[in-house]
Amino acid sequence: MQKTHLDNGSKFKILALISGILISISVPVFLPHFLHGHGVHVSIHLAGIGLGSFLSIIGAMTYLEYKTTRLLLVFFAFFVITIAEILSALNMVLIFWPSYSSVDSIVTHLLILMMLSFFSIGIFRRD
Repeated sequence: MQKTHLDNGSKFKILALISGILISISVPVFLPHFLHGHGVHVSIHLAGIGLGSFLSIIGAMTYLEYKTTRLLLVFFAFFVITIAEILSALNMVLIFWPSYSSVDSIVTHLLILMMLSFFSIGIFRRD
């Protein structure tokens, strides 16, 4: 039985679709935060949500194709990071719990974004 693999074109289409949906939803919600000087912080969260969603979808598709426990755990890892980013971003708007935007918070979120970026770049590599 031959497995079907996603080509880079399909992956870019998935990433573009997620980005388009995320931008259309987030502009009305987060625009006031951009205008009040929190644009970098909001951008880091939105990029993390976009890349985390992309990696979760690719992880789910790969798990459904190969059905191994390791791929299921990878999918769960990306899904949990995405949920954490969504909650953190929504906390800026709805304020579930007090949050302090300090340098260490920005650096931590930036490191998570870098991790997701490296994973995303690795998805598109053909070695």
